Amino acid sequence: MTPDQMSLVNYSIVFPAYNEQENVGPLLERLERVMVNVVGTYEIVIVDNGSFDGTPIILEKLAAKYQSLVIVTLSRNFGYEGAIVAGLEYTRGDWVVIMDGDQQDPPEVIPEFIQKAKEGYSIVYGIRNKRTEGWFLALQMKLFYRIWKRIANINIPKNAGNFCIMSRDVVDILNGMPEKNKFIRGLRAWTGYPSSGIVYQRDERKLGETKFSFYSYANNALNGITSFSTVPLRVFTYLGVFGMIACFVFGFYIISIRSLYIIGVRIVDFKYAGGWATLSLLILTLISINLFGLGILGEYIGRILEEVKNRPNALVRKVIRSSNRTDLSKPK
Repeated sequence: MTPDQMSLVNYSIVFPAYNEQENVGPLLERLERVMVNVVGTYEIVIVDNGSFDGTPIILEKLAAKYQSLVIVTLSRNFGYEGAIVAGLEYTRGDWVVIMDGDQQDPPEVIPEFIQKAKEGYSIVYGIRNKRTEGWFLALQMKLFYRIWKRIANINIPKNAGNFCIMSRDVVDILNGMPEKNKFIRGLRAWTGYPSSGIVYQRDERKLGETKFSFYSYANNALNGITSFSTVPLRVFTYLGVFGMIACFVFGFYIISIRSLYIIGVRIVDFKYAGGWATLSLLILTLISINLFGLGILGEYIGRILEEVKNRPNALVRKVIRSSNRTDLSKPK
């Protein structure tokens, strides 16, 4: 990013919008009310993540109304993380705020982020004091953080989401990373820059419908784990060794019982020892472990394939700034 792009903007706020026609207007009004009381200049970068409802039309009207707005329109839906990554490339501020576009992340917390950052932190993230999802998704996230804490080589505080503020140094590092499928929460922790958290009350969604499902949460969790840990692969190495030992012991047991049965020493009834149920259960168990292991291996191979193809995280179709200037290229 050139000095001209970075000048005159102290704060950039980025959030994705996918079919959020009910939320983009009210959220923007809340942001304006908050940021007008913050010392310094700001811009708001909204990433239209392939919306097919009235969101694109509303965003164009908002761009004509507000002077601090940048609308980044993607060619299709590239996922939540893809939209965030695309938006970060168009930020110019010394500090960058990432938040959701459904009004669940309260803009009123941003001044607290800024105040905390002034204490010497390059990253200040929000920690939800209570999850607003249903019990099943909440249980899923609890399990994710527990697994992450045990196997990942970096620490992500429990219930710390993407809602945060980062310094320009951190944002430039994230933008410069060539990897695909970026897991923002993990990458910002990976940088090792001074960070701190602020506990806040995450609001429940009042307008529109959530775009996240069990599958999207599970996919995001799997993406994070495979991005920062090879422990799942090692687990199946250990399982393979354990399986070989178990098979050897079981085989030795069967052979021993058979041998004793032949010479007339009936310790147990061989009909039971050689039962089809026991053998079938053992075979099915080993097959299941193998298939599961192949699935884990496939996830890592798939990530390698994505990196080798070197496709961009997202395709930007157009950019509309508050001055009504349209730019079809990446920021210079």
